[in-house]
Amino acid sequence: MRHITKFFYTLLLVMVLTVPATASEFMDIDIQLGEAILSRMLCKKKSEINFVSRVRENVYLFSVFYANKKARFFVGVYNDMLRVQGKDFQTTTCSIPYHFDPTSKCATVDYSVPDCPTTERIVVCSEKNIEEKKEEQFWNRSIPELLDEDLRRALQEENAANATSTTNATSPQQ
Repeated sequence: MRHITKFFYTLLLVMVLTVPATASEFMDIDIQLGEAILSRMLCKKKSEINFVSRVRENVYLFSVFYANKKARFFVGVYNDMLRVQGKDFQTTTCSIPYHFDPTSKCATVDYSVPDCPTTERIVVCSEKNIEEKKEEQFWNRSIPELLDEDLRRALQEENAANATSTTNATSPQQ
């Protein structure tokens, strides 16, 4: 009986660890998605949308000047769906599908409003950490730059090796 229980706990642990990442794991993506989707829905500039606070996990409050007054909107970011609801305009509710790519840490939304001229895809990416930025800078360089850097590094190592060998050869033996 113990073996079966251990097996089920192990299986449960493996299932939990292999669940794909969602945008909700990255609060910066959630906020940017909320701003982008509200700006698209209301046909406003992103700079006109103000993030107010995080209401609870995956639910954020935004404010915007809409219909001649300040209006507040809730944006919920879930596994594959964005849910928008107006706090003051409760008839303004919408569920919008989106896709999150865990490898690039980017979320994409295909959403357009007939009255708004902006129709391109919304793409929001998480901020990169220092290692990811260095790797991106490395791969964005041209091949001749990479070869020059390798040649300089090899020459420096060879000069350092020659300098230590000549120092060892000229130092007096006791």
